[in-house]
Amino acid sequence: MVDTSLRPRRRRTVKIRSLPSALRGIVGAPLWRDFVALALIAASMAGLVGLGLYVRLWMPSLPNLLPLHYNSLGSVDLIGPRTDLYKIPGIGGVVFFADLLLAGALHKRERLAALMLLSACVLVQIMLLVATINIVRLAFGD
Repeated sequence: MVDTSLRPRRRRTVKIRSLPSALRGIVGAPLWRDFVALALIAASMAGLVGLGLYVRLWMPSLPNLLPLHYNSLGSVDLIGPRTDLYKIPGIGGVVFFADLLLAGALHKRERLAALMLLSACVLVQIMLLVATINIVRLAFGD
């Protein structure tokens, strides 16, 4: 038997809420009053917008087919149309909104976990931006 040192009165049941009520809880969450969290959200949004603008800026000058993925030996293993480059900001947006929802739900009980999620989101946006820059750079033969 494992002693968790929790008194029975202190245990709470987890209530499963519907999505609209969960979103209302996130909108009113203390996350929006935390300066560090807001700075991380702003950095993630700036990275996402910058990524979308970068793809939009280079799209007209890219060739119709791009090498989109390289294997461990450095040779191309996926070639696709240049419009597939728009999938990268889409992935960044999905990661941003998922992390934002999770961080909003966690922030009241675990501030550090919420900040770690938002920091990871900033890191993902940076990695996606570097990957996109490399794809565009290698498309021109650099």
